[in-house]
Amino acid sequence: MGTVIDEPTQGADWLLASCESVCLNGEAIEPAHLFSQLAEFRQGFHVLELTNQDARERFELSFCISELQDLLHLENVFRMLFTENELSVDDIRRFAEACSSLATAKNYLEGVCQYLYGVLAKDQRGDTQLSHAQYKERFNQALGALRYVNRPMAGTIRAIINFSCNSFAQSAGLQHAPELASAAGRFAVWAGKSSIEPLPMECKALTRLPIDHATDQLLDWMTLSAERLAEELDGLRRACNSSLWTAEDRTKASVLWLEHARSRRPSDEVRRMARSLLNDPIFAAYAEQVLENTTQ
Repeated sequence: MGTVIDEPTQGADWLLASCESVCLNGEAIEPAHLFSQLAEFRQGFHVLELTNQDARERFELSFCISELQDLLHLENVFRMLFTENELSVDDIRRFAEACSSLATAKNYLEGVCQYLYGVLAKDQRGDTQLSHAQYKERFNQALGALRYVNRPMAGTIRAIINFSCNSFAQSAGLQHAPELASAAGRFAVWAGKSSIEPLPMECKALTRLPIDHATDQLLDWMTLSAERLAEELDGLRRACNSSLWTAEDRTKASVLWLEHARSRRPSDEVRRMARSLLNDPIFAAYAEQVLENTTQ
């Protein structure tokens, strides 16, 4: 793939090792002119070749620098079209059509659309023709397209996808989604990982993004007090066994149930739930700890 440049550069940002000749896109260029030429590139794929005696080195440079006005326009359209968690195929098509002229925001648009299609596939709603199994494919495509998009909404989408896949590593997007940050941090601790740093109190969430029903429900449960969540244990228990939830979401529900049920439910019920997680690659150690601390 080579090197991706996703931020504007200046001539002073580039350095050139000693070499006898320089070619850019197959044409010789003076080193003095190379840096200014590279700084002018905003989009496209370019090949830089450096020659020194019998050695030649080739660099593949992919420029994908978006214009801020394109990014802001896309986000404004998004906010106008997606005000609630309602979502359909037609909504996504209207969004894509409204943003199709934003030449430098193609990756951003692709990533957001693939994420939204993934939500529809995961929930099997909004007139989608995608199968449930295709949600991961769409989420992965979204991650790929948004990899070099340095915008808060893109970061939050990446964080939502990672949470859905039970990856609780700290993400830049979490600073714009406090509820998600709190939930991911707690699951990271239960998984034996380092806790995510707490967010400053003044941090405010972005406009709400459409999310899948299971993630929405999990985040709602995790905002409840311990006393209030104790009243929801039966609903949480049903989610642990729901065929409508993915294996990853059922696992999160099981861990959350264990955390709040082990002092409130019969020990044999708690132990059965813990044993169901013993083969889980992320929470097996947590399950073992619960079993050790639960009286038979």
